Amino acid sequence: MKRNRNESAFMNFLRQKNKTPEDVAAALEISPRAVYYWTSGTREPRLTVRQIQALCRLLDCSVFDLPPDFGMVDS
Repeated sequence: MKRNRNESAFMNFLRQKNKTPEDVAAALEISPRAVYYWTSGTREPRLTVRQIQALCRLLDCSVFDLPPDFGMVDS
């Protein structure tokens, strides 16, 4: 899938998995706004082990499949 230059690596990853920031927020029991902060690069995620496990279950991936940077990446 082609990467959209105006989106973060994490948002592109979510699109590949057919998930939304709202899906992530629900799975992690956090606010959707927190997820949007990550994707904009405003804040970095601070997840517990349980939240990381829930994120990987939701996205059907390994922690190693997650993008190393959730925010906007300079091109």
